[in-house]
Amino acid sequence: MRARGATAVAVVGALLAVSLVGPMAGTARADTLPPPKLYMTVWATTAGGRPVFEPSTITLGQVPTIVNLTVKNVDPTGMQHTFTIRTTTGTSDYIVDTRYLDPGQQTTVEFEVFSADRIVVGTRNVTVETSGGAIKFFCIPHEGAGMVGTIAIGGAAPPTEEPEKGVFLRAYWIGLLGIAGTLLLIGISYFVIKGSSPHFRDHHEHIRRGGP
Repeated sequence: MRARGATAVAVVGALLAVSLVGPMAGTARADTLPPPKLYMTVWATTAGGRPVFEPSTITLGQVPTIVNLTVKNVDPTGMQHTFTIRTTTGTSDYIVDTRYLDPGQQTTVEFEVFSADRIVVGTRNVTVETSGGAIKFFCIPHEGAGMVGTIAIGGAAPPTEEPEKGVFLRAYWIGLLGIAGTLLLIGISYFVIKGSSPHFRDHHEHIRRGGP
């Protein structure tokens, strides 16, 4: 009897372990998903007689976020501009820099904002200059004229790239399989425990012999 009880416990334990593997694997896959990517365009121009970025504030909904930024020089006065982010190690140590863009030119830079004062580009993970608690970007020749902007964290985020639908479908099926596995575990556990019960066997034999 003890052997049968131990067998029943072993079977239940094995099934429980199998049922937990699915959700744990799904969580592991979710944790390895890449951060969201934000696509955005910033115009470098002159407005009201002074050089400016439009928009001058980029808001991220979360960190980390990969920022894919297209910078366009649309300045009507013919001035050159840059989009630059400086580290805290030196005035000329630029972690992000478009270099000088002539009017009509554009270029794209991509970087990962890891926190309110940290950016990752390639193998570089550095602390950058901030302004008002947000990452500061500026135009090299016109920083002194006030051509600066910030990358802030929090608030309503601009549209990000559409997430892969396959990720949600996998999570959906993993959830269904987990529910099915749990129901199957409950059913098997019930019949295993019931079948190993002496009371059930004695009652079954009693009925087989024609008893009430």
